[in-house]
Amino acid sequence: MHFEISNNAIIGWDIGGAHLKAVALVDGQVAAVEQTACPLWQGLLELDLALDRILDRLPSFSKPRHVITMTGELTDAFASRSEGVLAITEVATRRFGRESVHLFSGDKRPVPAADVSPDMTGRMASANWLASGFSLAGRIAHGLFMDVGSTTTDLLLIENHQPRYRGYADNERLFYQELMYTGIVRTPVMMMAKAAPLRGQWAHVMAEVFATSADVYRLTGELQEAADQYPAADHGAKSPAGSQLRLARQFGYDAMDLSPKALLQLSAFIREQQIQQLRSGVDIQLSLGSLDDSAPLIGAGIGRFLVKDLAMRLRRPYKDFGDLFKGNRPSLGFDISDMAPAAAVAFLAFDAAIDP
Repeated sequence: MHFEISNNAIIGWDIGGAHLKAVALVDGQVAAVEQTACPLWQGLLELDLALDRILDRLPSFSKPRHVITMTGELTDAFASRSEGVLAITEVATRRFGRESVHLFSGDKRPVPAADVSPDMTGRMASANWLASGFSLAGRIAHGLFMDVGSTTTDLLLIENHQPRYRGYADNERLFYQELMYTGIVRTPVMMMAKAAPLRGQWAHVMAEVFATSADVYRLTGELQEAADQYPAADHGAKSPAGSQLRLARQFGYDAMDLSPKALLQLSAFIREQQIQQLRSGVDIQLSLGSLDDSAPLIGAGIGRFLVKDLAMRLRRPYKDFGDLFKGNRPSLGFDISDMAPAAAVAFLAFDAAIDP
C-alpha cells in the first residue's frame, strides 16, 4: 500500500530501552500501529535493526514526517541521559533526514531535530508520559491517566484540559509515584511479592529472576501474545507449561510438585499484589483532591486491563485511551492504546500542523 501524500503522513515513534513503537497517521487517521523488541542496552545497532523491522511492516508513505519521543536514553548503552538523547536523535536523523524529524521536548509543539542542543536533552529524556498527557488533555477535561506497560507504569492527572504533575525527571516522578517500575511482561516476580500462600503457609519468593510478570499473566490468560516479545527468564517455552515451571521454581519447587490449580492460585495472588502496588500510586494522586468522583481512570498500555480493574474497585468510570481518538484501528493485535506515547506525538504533530 502506497500513500501519494507528501505533507499529511506522520509517523510517531516511541524509542524505549526495550521496545520500539510506531503509530502512523494519514490525514489525522490511524494508518498503522507497530511494535518490536529493541534491547537498546546492547547498543545502537539494535535500534537500527528495530527500525528496519518496523519500516518493513509500515505502508510505503511518500515523504512522511517523523516525530519522536524516547526513554531509551536511560539504558546502560550510554554514559549519561544527555549522551543517549543525542545519540538516538543522530540515528533518527541519519535514517530519516534531519529536515523530516521532530522531537518531543516537553511542549505541545515538537521541535525540529536541527534545533536540538545539549541543554535541551533534560526536557527530552523520558518525557513520553507528558506527550501522552498533552495529547489526552486536548480531548478530555479531567481524569487520571494510567499507562501500564511491559516494564513501567505512568500515572498523570488531567485537570481542566491540562496535565498536572509534580515530578519531571525519573527520580522526581518515582518519588511522587507518578512513575512506578512495575509492568506486565518484564517485571521479576521477586519484585511483585515477597511471599505467597501455598499449602497452608507462606511460601517465600527466591531473590532470583526465575519468573517474570509475563509468566503470571500468561497463566491468568491476560497477556497479549503480540506483546510477548522477549525471551522467558530461562529462555524456555513461552507457554502455560513453561510459565508453570518458572513460577514453581521461583518458590523453590519443580513444576511437577505443584498442581496447575495451585500455580494458578499463586498467579492470582501475585496479580493482586501488583494491583495493590498500582493502587498505592492511584491513591497518592487522588489524595491531592483535585478530581471529583465522576472523573475517570483512563487506561493505556498492554496492561490497561489492570486499570479497568482498579476503576471498578474505586467505583469510577473507565475510559480507554484509544477511544478518545478518531480512526483508531488495530494492527497485528495492537491499537493506539497499547502505545499511547507514539500515538500522542503523532497526534501532537498533526494538531500543531508542523510544516514539513
